[in-house]
Amino acid sequence: MKIRNQGVVPIEQLKADTKKATAEMAKPAVKQAAAGANISSTSLAAGASLDHLSAQDEVDMDKVMAMRSAIENGELALDADALISAVLELHRR
Repeated sequence: MKIRNQGVVPIEQLKADTKKATAEMAKPAVKQAAAGANISSTSLAAGASLDHLSAQDEVDMDKVMAMRSAIENGELALDADALISAVLELHRR
């Protein structure tokens, strides 16, 4: 896999793109309930939870910006042994 530097994307653009993608994924399929069907309180609560989670940002942009800043400023401490172990574990799966 090649990783290319494609320049810095403005944070406002990242936020807008993330919200747009999240909104498109969150659109529920419209389903009609059968006449006289009852929906349990558990189902209603689950639906409300899903609606709440769908409205949240999928990516914590504050953390992303903090990491970006640390990388750019050479302040990111890296444990090479932990990184190597994580890569090896990933490829063992």
